[in-house]
Amino acid sequence: MKIVFLLAILAGFGGTLAGAHFLPWVTHERLPSHTSVVANGGRAEKFLIRLPADRLSVTDGLAGGIRSIGARGVMALPAQFASESLRVEHFKVRDAEGSVIGVAARHWGTTTEGLTTTWSILIPSRGALLLSAAGEARGAVDRALQNAGHRAGSEWSGELAVTLTPTGGTGRVTSGGGEFDDLAGSYTETWTLTGVIDSGELRGTIELNTVTNRL
Repeated sequence: MKIVFLLAILAGFGGTLAGAHFLPWVTHERLPSHTSVVANGGRAEKFLIRLPADRLSVTDGLAGGIRSIGARGVMALPAQFASESLRVEHFKVRDAEGSVIGVAARHWGTTTEGLTTTWSILIPSRGALLLSAAGEARGAVDRALQNAGHRAGSEWSGELAVTLTPTGGTGRVTSGGGEFDDLAGSYTETWTLTGVIDSGELRGTIELNTVTNRL
């Protein structure tokens, strides 16, 4: 049931992204891509999300832990899923220079491959990109903040980097459309946290660093 629910969310968001890309109401301005060539071939590109400004919606606090506390656009999950390993987050996404270029959805939950994170990134003027990684433990951000001295209900400031792709490894760039068609590669996901504000929201950035090659 969990897998069906998660797949339904992914399919719904994917359909929205596809509709926005293939049947746009306006012609989107083509923003320049900020890529670099890596030593062993391929190209590197960084996507950036600023917290809390770029968060659009998130599952409720019971399902999402500290990442949902105090957030706007909270989505309540059905009661039967509230205690399950399922987290849904939607964001605006920026390029390496900080310009907003599109939207992204992050889904984390149990699949046939175990606990899996999936990112869907849509850049209207360029296309869509799908990222996937296994191995993120539930409450990883919460535990890292607790180890850094944060206590529930209190403010916190500091500098903390939490890598959510597998320890010592990377996630996979699995597919794409438009400019990202026929690309494959790897990515890392790092949350750099600088504070927890009085409402409970996180302050910091999420960086998705991709390295891709043409198939």
